[in-house]
Amino acid sequence: MQTLSQRRAKEALKLILDIGSKTKNDQKQRDDFKQLSKSVPTMIFKNGLGQAIAFLKAKGEDKHNTIYNVMNSWLVELGLIKKDLLKELNDMDSHQYHTIQREALHFLEWIKRYANAEIFE
Repeated sequence: MQTLSQRRAKEALKLILDIGSKTKNDQKQRDDFKQLSKSVPTMIFKNGLGQAIAFLKAKGEDKHNTIYNVMNSWLVELGLIKKDLLKELNDMDSHQYHTIQREALHFLEWIKRYANAEIFE
């Protein structure tokens, strides 16, 4: 049986490898994703999970959608949300909100580590 941290790492690695296959000849796209993977946790710390998630959805670019979708899928897999984080966020109590925010930050840390290591291939 894998620990939660191992499961996070495995999902994050899958994402990075998928991005690598989609951006084989585009270092700029990889660098942009790498930069975004660094900035999203900071956005969450400064503004809260709700504001950061709303920002990702509002931008609507591939890299923003990718991070939103993979984070959303991860939280669904853990049973922390039912379907869509942005829609469910406003109906949560503060304990659930903070639990989800912590989990999102732990998961994003793995994404950031792998993106910084440039394990795209």
